[in-house]
Amino acid sequence: MRNDSYFQIHHIAIQTADLERSAAFYGETLGLVRIKEEKTPKGRKIIWFDSGTGRIELYSGKPEQALIKPWSPNSVGPISIGFRVNDLEEAVRRLMEANVPVIKPPYEPVPGERAAMIQGPDGEEIVLLEKEVG
Repeated sequence: MRNDSYFQIHHIAIQTADLERSAAFYGETLGLVRIKEEKTPKGRKIIWFDSGTGRIELYSGKPEQALIKPWSPNSVGPISIGFRVNDLEEAVRRLMEANVPVIKPPYEPVPGERAAMIQGPDGEEIVLLEKEVG
């Protein structure tokens, strides 16, 4: 299916409390390709990853700046991201072996669609989808 939409997702930015921990998660655990690192004039560090269909931008706070609101188990984390996977059961199994918290094991949010939810390093909710929505 081709998408000729004028607006297409370029990247999703996530401010993280521990940049290297999050970089290890997205790079090593999820297998995204680390493509660029940079530092802003105010000292914020940024690491870019490519998923093949969009990019993730991880960024630190400014030096000596904590996250405005810490993650809480009583609310959705700072952001929710969705990734498509070829084999949901295999993806969840691999992530559990890597000690990634599984928020919700494989389920059917609507008939015919399968998903699971995991937690990223800063509490971000990551949805794994076995097929395209729509």
